[in-house]
Amino acid sequence: MKTILIIGGYGFLGTNIIKFVEDYLKGQYKVIVFDKFSSNRSGSTFDCVVKSYAGDFSDSVVVDRVFAENQIDLVIHSLSTTVPSQSFNARYDVETNLVPTIELLNCMVRHKVCDIVYISSGGAVYGDLSLKQHKESEDVFPKSSYGVVKLAIEKYLMQYAALYGFRPLVLRLSNPYGPYHFSRQQGVCNVAMNAALLEESFVVWGNGDAKKDYIYVNDFVNILFILLKKGIHRQVINVASGCLVSVNEILRQIRSMVPSFRWTYGEASKYDVSQFELDTTKLHSFVGDYRFVGIEEGLRLLFEWKKKEV
Repeated sequence: MKTILIIGGYGFLGTNIIKFVEDYLKGQYKVIVFDKFSSNRSGSTFDCVVKSYAGDFSDSVVVDRVFAENQIDLVIHSLSTTVPSQSFNARYDVETNLVPTIELLNCMVRHKVCDIVYISSGGAVYGDLSLKQHKESEDVFPKSSYGVVKLAIEKYLMQYAALYGFRPLVLRLSNPYGPYHFSRQQGVCNVAMNAALLEESFVVWGNGDAKKDYIYVNDFVNILFILLKKGIHRQVINVASGCLVSVNEILRQIRSMVPSFRWTYGEASKYDVSQFELDTTKLHSFVGDYRFVGIEEGLRLLFEWKKKEV
């Protein structure tokens, strides 16, 4: 049985990864969580989680203790201290995301752990270039510090692959949505659904017409483990559903479920990538003809889950 260390394990993506292991891969993996929270914020408990460490990711002593006390087979790095719309402090981004990640990689070198999955960003890394579809091989020009740091971490992972034999898998993820989402700032599907059920007004940054790719979180996690099972590494892969919808379309879908839902429009953030589409040719070469959850079905599943939580 392999042991996975999830950095940021009690966040949105981390919790969904744990839930997937618990439901579908029990007996194949044990999970160790490192997070600033001591327990899952949803209140759910998972048998596959054998240990949880609470601490600051910037505290390299605490991170090293996790490796010293456990035999880690795989690291999944899903933690970020910032979101694109708030990454106006480049120094803070570097000090709380980039530097601690480099210390994590150095820790892995000391403890001879070579396998790591890094969850990057399919929007923030590419920026606002006017290409129809963004390919993994193209030049990228992030417009936020968040995106610059994500890209820098990707580059360091490949450097450590060359220097120390690391086997990194970098996943440039589009916009995930679904259960166990706790942020009230990032993730339009979840934040808007939460506002609708709480009878709060939702603010759209910009006119809401630009289209982006949205992926139901269970699809992402399933794809993650398909790639791991196939032994894919030293690759940068776009992970997206091909489901391009506008914020306005999402809000209208939510209003069909919550008729009282209302929203207003505000000024767009200069750090936000307004529109993007990811080329998934490489992804499908590994996972085949994968059937993604459509946006209508995904929002309905989110609605049913949220009703129990709100």
